[in-house]
Amino acid sequence: MESIYWPELPYTEWLDTYETLHLYTQIAGKIKLALAPWLAEWWHVALAIWARGITTGPLPFGSRLLEIRFDFISHIVEVMDSTGNSDGIELAPRPVAEFYQRLMSSLNAMGIEIDLSPAPQEMVNKIPLDTDMLHRSYDRNAVGRFWVVLSGVAGIFEKFRSGFAGKSSPVQFYWGSFDLALSRYCGNPCSAPPHSGRMARVGDDEEHFAAGFWPGDNRLPEPAFYAYRYPALPGLEKAPLRPQGAYWNDTLGEFILPYNNVRIFPSPDEAILEFLTSSYETVATLGNWNRTFLERKIR
Repeated sequence: MESIYWPELPYTEWLDTYETLHLYTQIAGKIKLALAPWLAEWWHVALAIWARGITTGPLPFGSRLLEIRFDFISHIVEVMDSTGNSDGIELAPRPVAEFYQRLMSSLNAMGIEIDLSPAPQEMVNKIPLDTDMLHRSYDRNAVGRFWVVLSGVAGIFEKFRSGFAGKSSPVQFYWGSFDLALSRYCGNPCSAPPHSGRMARVGDDEEHFAAGFWPGDNRLPEPAFYAYRYPALPGLEKAPLRPQGAYWNDTLGEFILPYNNVRIFPSPDEAILEFLTSSYETVATLGNWNRTFLERKIR
């Protein structure tokens, strides 16, 4: 019997909805990019998890706060500000361009005008968000399954994050790559490769371990957990890894644990934590991190 907490999430079966939802979230993400105060490592631009989906969190606009929340249970996008203004946009099959105009109209009605670049980020698709009539799918059942998985993963990631005393990112949803992720930092500075873009120069200025979950892409067309070290470290590909089924992917240069493997474990929660812990310990040990200091207990 299929677990209600770890349902199937076949990549190809919900791909049209996945791509459309990805583009919807990019619009909200670009609004957050325009309004959120700067944080290190681009943390200010990522979306966050709330009890029913993902959210921009509170965004300052003049003397007000704005928030945009995707509710994947009622399938609505809530737009609200701190003065009591609110609007709701149904999540339904509609072109990305129509969703874009509807969301911007909601903001304009609240007296909030934002100039956005309509170009999709980190995607093969290059159709501008405000003219995209191609992507228009929304399967409520598929999004519901995705949310069940994402909400379960978020709680496990929070548990893993708590066991680290060093600099650690929040558990965040990145709208560029459509993944839920977190990072641990050791304090050693580093540099992005020459000719890197501003995103890499800012986000990759410190040695770190990163892990996350994403529904897959054309390089790995299945949902999976991943982990890696930046900068790349020779020898990681030969390191033993837990749990069974986890492996090093040469194409991605990352540790991978397929979601379908996780679903069949007696305790998927423990399997995910084991993968995070095993991959982190490998990175921290081979990278000569000061684990005594970084993993000390805070009392």
